[in-house]
Amino acid sequence: MPIRFHSPCVFVADLERARAFYEDVLGQSPTLVLDGYVTYPGFSLWRADTAGRHIFDDALAIAPGRLGRDNFELYFETEDVAAAFETVAAGGELVTAMRVQPWGQRCFRVRDPEGHIVEVAEPMEVVVRRLAASGMDEAAIVAATMMPPGLVRAALSS
Repeated sequence: MPIRFHSPCVFVADLERARAFYEDVLGQSPTLVLDGYVTYPGFSLWRADTAGRHIFDDALAIAPGRLGRDNFELYFETEDVAAAFETVAAGGELVTAMRVQPWGQRCFRVRDPEGHIVEVAEPMEVVVRRLAASGMDEAAIVAATMMPPGLVRAALSS
């Protein structure tokens, strides 16, 4: 019996405030909206009292003070990370300003209204193409990004 990962569920105290952040600031579109639960492509938001009731038979089992404790990150990608920074940084508490990771990827992090870390970064294919446009050859890009040569080649040919 194969078991496959589906998606993370993020517990939140204020579902409407969380929805406003993920939908209005990050531009996510819900695929399913139920009382206490919203699904997006790749993740879901679950109101903490609803999750507590279904998991522990106790609506108060998941205390809001235990949510968003710097031990979980939701990761999003966009080809225009600079434009996303202008929009998203204004809508959330900034954790890290725009930075370049050691593998060449530009990213930033904010907290959602519940305190969960949200990273927004450029896809690695964009990083590879940006580095190639700056004059780096395939071997230099492999070294700079730590990506396997086949993935770098694929990104360069797309």
